[in-house]
Amino acid sequence: MRICRFTLKVDANATPRLGLLEDGGVRDVTAVTEDLPALRWPLPPGDQLIANLEALRPRMAALASDAPLIPREEVRLLSPVANPGKFVCGVGNWSHHGAPLGMMGFLFKMTSAAAGEGDGVQIRWTDRTTLHEPELAIVIGRQCTNVSEAEALTYVAGYTCALDMTMKEEKEFFTFCKSFDTYGVLGPCLVTADEIPDPSALGYTFFVNGEPRGERSFSDLTGSPAQLVAFASTVMTLYPGDVIFSGAADVGPVAPGDVMTIDIPRVGRMDVPVSVSPLARG
Repeated sequence: MRICRFTLKVDANATPRLGLLEDGGVRDVTAVTEDLPALRWPLPPGDQLIANLEALRPRMAALASDAPLIPREEVRLLSPVANPGKFVCGVGNWSHHGAPLGMMGFLFKMTSAAAGEGDGVQIRWTDRTTLHEPELAIVIGRQCTNVSEAEALTYVAGYTCALDMTMKEEKEFFTFCKSFDTYGVLGPCLVTADEIPDPSALGYTFFVNGEPRGERSFSDLTGSPAQLVAFASTVMTLYPGDVIFSGAADVGPVAPGDVMTIDIPRVGRMDVPVSVSPLARG
């Protein structure tokens, strides 16, 4: 199942809707959200759609079978994860970096950085360099802590393409540099884990303005997706909707006017424009 969030381009400020993404477009299954449990304060941690996803999937499939196909060019795709609890970013996690996972650990990105293909990357500090980092994102589906590598992927809801954007560090710490609004791009959809039995068999191609900037296999990660989940869970409880970024191998600058394209076969392709934020500092 390929789950997305979207608005129609003719009404981009409308309340986001839930859909199933197909090759030709999107089928609206927003009505399934009526089946989510009512919440009262204090709210449970995690994204409640993802926490209840398995129970909701049969009705989502039924709704999609009767819904008209909305052409993809008519929709603005948002982050498929509406309420991520935390963004956990792998560091030095490729074999050519020569640094084992246990030595490097993770960096973090504020979840207010979340964005989708339709948001694009909006640069606020235009006098500084913003870097692209194409990655695979692992979305947690069930609460877990201190899980083994062997069982780690059973706690995963699915996978999505990710751009872990980062302002080039000068004096600031990396978490700050990664946390600008729109610097955590996810999309075009969440592909459920049952469709990806071995995420290490995936790979990506990445382009800027149609020019190749990288092609990698996730089998070359120092820490596999299962190892990333297991290792993170030794430190912190993971909740539905938490996102683990795999770590970047192809890092380079982008500027307003550029378009970044990441393509992960079986997961999706998204074209992400770079622009100057309306809130850019003068």
